[in-house]
Amino acid sequence: MRLYFRNYVTGFVDVLKGKTSLNLYLAMNYPSLFKLKQGEVVRWKKHLLLSDVLQEIPLFDLVVLKEIYAIPECSVKEGDIVFDVGAHLGFFSYHAKLKGAGKIYAFEPNPYALEILKKHALLWGMADLVIQNCALYSEKKEIELFIPRDPLASISTILSDRRGTVLEGLECSHKIRVKATTIDDFVKENGIGRVDFIKIDAEGAEREIIKGAGKTIKNFKPRMAIAAYHLPDDKKVIPELVLSLRDDYKYKLVNKGEEDLFFF
Repeated sequence: MRLYFRNYVTGFVDVLKGKTSLNLYLAMNYPSLFKLKQGEVVRWKKHLLLSDVLQEIPLFDLVVLKEIYAIPECSVKEGDIVFDVGAHLGFFSYHAKLKGAGKIYAFEPNPYALEILKKHALLWGMADLVIQNCALYSEKKEIELFIPRDPLASISTILSDRRGTVLEGLECSHKIRVKATTIDDFVKENGIGRVDFIKIDAEGAEREIIKGAGKTIKNFKPRMAIAAYHLPDDKKVIPELVLSLRDDYKYKLVNKGEEDLFFF
């Protein structure tokens, strides 16, 4: 109760200082009385967002404000060529922009999230963001993507069998077929001369994506932040995979709101 009251007061102070939109503050604290219009632009702690992502603001806080994909040894640096794999609504791409990335490639197969990602890119002054409407995988093929009941939630997955995973019990509204390619093929086909940082959060597809990035990892040794909590043995298998490609990586498991493996 004390924490809730403190957050309530802090939020109102942000409104008075112009950091947060009043309508957003009211919608978050009095949802039964105040609603935001679809597609409305709001301000959250100095950052612009679309009202459609109200339920994902805690994730925005983790990625942009708490910087869960950055540690002293492994973070986006100025001028980096960055791959945002599982871009979702664009929060990490925005984080990379704020860090001064030179070029950002955002991969998102969920068409519902993709539309918000495109709008956010314009809202954040990222007209040069390279957005790819595809999944990344271990080979080129079409795969099934399971869409949750809230299509903007960050839990679209290729896992048809989710038993024993953090996605067990996930209720999906439908599934779609999406095109998939590999990081190696994308790098080759687009003549990308280097890759400096790769973030992967793909709801259980992380291992397959790494398998399709073997040449890129061997050639460039990009710094990487990889989600390590979707499958029960991720913390063991993902480092084994990466080190089988380059044994000179150091890595660290970090929990800043979710468990991620950092390779550097």
